[in-house]
Amino acid sequence: MREGKAGGGLSALRYAGALGLLVALGGCGVWNWAFGPSEPAPKPVQAMHTEQVTTDFATNWQARLYGDWRLQPYNATEVRFVDDGIYLCDDAGRLFALSASGRQRWLYRLDGTSPRGPTVANGVVYVGTDRGKLYAISAQDGKKLWEVQLDAIPSSPITVVDQRLFVQLANGHLLALDTSNGRVDWTFSLPQPSLLLRRSSGIVVHGQTLYSGFADGKLVALNVANGAELWHATVAIPHGNNELDRMVDVSATPVLDGDRVIAIAYQGNIAAYNRHSGEELWSQPLSAVITPILHDGTLFVAGSDGQVYAIDPQSGTVRWRNTRLKGQSFSGMTLCDGQLLLSNFAGQVITVDPQTGHRTGQKMISSSGIQAAPVCVGKGRFLVLSGVGTLYQLQFQKP
Repeated sequence: MREGKAGGGLSALRYAGALGLLVALGGCGVWNWAFGPSEPAPKPVQAMHTEQVTTDFATNWQARLYGDWRLQPYNATEVRFVDDGIYLCDDAGRLFALSASGRQRWLYRLDGTSPRGPTVANGVVYVGTDRGKLYAISAQDGKKLWEVQLDAIPSSPITVVDQRLFVQLANGHLLALDTSNGRVDWTFSLPQPSLLLRRSSGIVVHGQTLYSGFADGKLVALNVANGAELWHATVAIPHGNNELDRMVDVSATPVLDGDRVIAIAYQGNIAAYNRHSGEELWSQPLSAVITPILHDGTLFVAGSDGQVYAIDPQSGTVRWRNTRLKGQSFSGMTLCDGQLLLSNFAGQVITVDPQTGHRTGQKMISSSGIQAAPVCVGKGRFLVLSGVGTLYQLQFQKP
């Protein structure tokens, strides 16, 4: 086990009551916005009738990770499973590497905490912190390869393609950096609104084009080689009498489907565009911050209001909608072993039949909530992380 230098972090932004607490993002002239756990605590989904349960869950193992953990909706760490290794960060700035059975392999202390967690590619763990640091760490032994100081907080998951890594910052800048040393190759930027979710869209690269959403409600296509804008589209237009109502962040990662790119905005729309020209193909009112899942010709969306949708990606037609989960605050969604798997901040995992939209199973995992999207690790097994830092490996089984 190896430890790097100790570090703190900017105090977490909390949302309490109708207005909450705003903290200035140092050096950027932009106000950051993040939501803490709602008050009162999120309510679990009501129990299912026994005869409707077709899926249950068994615990393979659980590992209580020491450190500081805090349930932060819209800003929780992401768990990565790569090459039989598990990588995640806690709220004290510790980067953990675990074995596939949950045993700690190494630990590295970052300067600051990580808003979006690590990305692992080609044997390297890349992670950004709320002090504007970006690190490259060896996935094998936890040794630092390099670090760079950025102008603002990395607020998107890091995307690695060939010899470049791409990341969006909280000040509206999108950077392309050299994977070998962290040198910035080019920068693209858009003006930021005064309030924003403290998370930015993930970045998708296809061929020589990069797609990413921004906090002003726009989807942008850039040239990978030099960052030149190819086109942009407006997914949502801000409206309302106050800055909270006018938040339209495109914080979910765009989804590619053939010649279409699909984007969704918070308090806005879900829309499809021609990925070459940016021409709008269809649009529907829908709000979400969780990245939709495209599978077998269907787009699955977990709405901000707790409703779950199956949408035809060619036309935008809703094939089914599950309204029984309305009011839930989801922490993540994935597809595992043919089941649509959701987690919520009340601490439950829920399965939904992707063909019909019917709920097929649910289980309370932790009263502290589940703070990251479930991660499928194969053979009907998946990982979930509780609000107090217990990592579970669960497995589907018949009731």
